[in-house]
Amino acid sequence: MKKNYLLPNFFKKVGLVMFLPFCIACVWLLLGPGECDLILVDVPAFLTLDLDGVDDWFEMTKTDPINEICMLGFIVSLVFVALSREKDEDEMTAVVRMQSFVWSFWCTAIVEAVAVLLTYELTFLNFAFVSVFVCFLSYIIKFNFEMAKLRRMENEKSVLYVELLL
Repeated sequence: MKKNYLLPNFFKKVGLVMFLPFCIACVWLLLGPGECDLILVDVPAFLTLDLDGVDDWFEMTKTDPINEICMLGFIVSLVFVALSREKDEDEMTAVVRMQSFVWSFWCTAIVEAVAVLLTYELTFLNFAFVSVFVCFLSYIIKFNFEMAKLRRMENEKSVLYVELLL
């Protein structure tokens, strides 16, 4: 019994619409002023660490939820784009999808290994923020590139077939 855990194609369109605003918001948070504490909300925290070394487990803390909303929106948009069916999903698409996943995991592992060796202090924290998205972005780029190449080859074959018939 084959199970397909992909979302319907409609989710790809929703993810693409969500992608741009959340991407811009995340880049602004990364390169901009950071947390601005406009709206402080009590939220549950698994672990909070103070600069003086005091750590508290399972307590409520006040924070500006804008960072979390932007990152969650960006992740959801990437998941919708990456894990939605293609309109013409077939066995070859599944092979390209699997190969693209493996390629993106390797790519991500290499990028993260290099970053661990070459980035320190606050730069490493900025990289940690970005690395959450690297696997999804590399997969989406690789998969769409390979699918475009495959479709181009199929179109060329169909044109050659039509020319042979004439």
